[in-house]
Amino acid sequence: MGKLQFYIMADNHYFSKKLWVDGPAIERRCHGDQVVIKESPEVNEAFFKLIEQDSEADLVVIIGDLINCGERLCHDEFIERLHRLENSGKRVLVLTATHDYNGCGEDENGFVATGYAENSTYRVDCTRRHELDELYRPFGRGQADREYDMSYSINVGGYRFILLNDDGNGHTDCGLDDKGNEWLENELIKAKTNSETVLLFTHHPVITPYPVYEAVAPTEMYGRHPILKAMLMKHGVKVVFTGHVHTHAVRRITDGTNELYDVGTTAVVSPFGKIRRVTLDNGVADISTVDMPKEIDGVEGGSDHIAAVCFGRYYKHLVELAAKDYDSFLKLGDGLIPVDKAKKYRFIIKPILKIILSINMSFAGKVGRKYSGLSKAECKAHKDEKLLDMIFTIIDHFFIGDAPFTPDTYEHKVIYGALQRADAVMRTFKISLSKYINGIDSLWVLVEPLIHNTRTGCDREIKISLKDEVTYEKD
Repeated sequence: MGKLQFYIMADNHYFSKKLWVDGPAIERRCHGDQVVIKESPEVNEAFFKLIEQDSEADLVVIIGDLINCGERLCHDEFIERLHRLENSGKRVLVLTATHDYNGCGEDENGFVATGYAENSTYRVDCTRRHELDELYRPFGRGQADREYDMSYSINVGGYRFILLNDDGNGHTDCGLDDKGNEWLENELIKAKTNSETVLLFTHHPVITPYPVYEAVAPTEMYGRHPILKAMLMKHGVKVVFTGHVHTHAVRRITDGTNELYDVGTTAVVSPFGKIRRVTLDNGVADISTVDMPKEIDGVEGGSDHIAAVCFGRYYKHLVELAAKDYDSFLKLGDGLIPVDKAKKYRFIIKPILKIILSINMSFAGKVGRKYSGLSKAECKAHKDEKLLDMIFTIIDHFFIGDAPFTPDTYEHKVIYGALQRADAVMRTFKISLSKYINGIDSLWVLVEPLIHNTRTGCDREIKISLKDEVTYEKD
């Protein structure tokens, strides 16, 4: 096996510009989403151009949620762009996922292919799950050595790439069934026999990005992930590449002998969109991050505009408006908040949000000072910093990676102290968090990974040894 360089893209969520016009309908759709919809063609194009300009990497792996919600027109346009990518000299391997079809019957997934007029929505031609195989067979499955359902195994430059389709039926656990797991294990054994290093790709996370994620959204994990993790470590697979969560995070688990890394890539069209670049050489996967370009053709303000209108910074602006300009708050929040109720309870909502906006980091530090060890002088020094700014900085870093507040920072100490105080109150009243969230016995354990990187030390780049010592006993 020689040197191999390739890109990974996740959650492209492409949405055709032919399916919407500016107006309240599309704005309601966009408000508060984790991804940008209107600018998705331009953002995808910016990343595709970056890949085409890289003369050393000749492969792209795209791991699901290619388009918005199963719209056939979006598939047609996205596939046309993939053909152009191939014509530039790049090989393309594709997995589809739940956003890529509209289900019915056993395949029901709740998505509806929708277009947006100025003030209303309308149905558009949709894509059924069984149609995806024909649409994307030219991009990987058609050249695969072996397949199971829409999963496939393919030799790439001497490496064994296994791409697992895990869309399930969209509303229960996703992932391989018993026969699929048998197929996968056979593939792993064959790879070992043929001295092929295995890299696995699937859409849903195999290792939870944060403890709270698996606790509150277990069906958003790869189905039967404990079985998959055990199988991969048993056969010496070191890394699986995933998407879906829209977080940029590298996770690691070990059974004491073997280890497995889950390299999660944020959405291409998230507020801080990124892709991964991987170099395989001398038994090592060297994984780095490529950020959304600052300038994006067709998007005024480029990546700064994308960050400002999407998710965390949108929410922050919404809260600030509620306290200062309530009518603008109602307008900006349309589609996210129930406007009628917000109008009715204006006398409650506005003063509460004003109070929240006024809380500074000096006050926040005093709450848990008994546990954090902060001095009064340290707290006072942060009186001009707002608690809300810290909260939204943490939210931004879900997409950016590397949660920002290491143990030596004031913010980390503030949160630690406050949660230790909260945990003490819960113990006093004999409230057990583990009754509600399996395996979590304190608020601090739940929240700490959101504050700083307790996973691998760096979410943006990592080098992973792919060598293993797994041997199989002869019968």
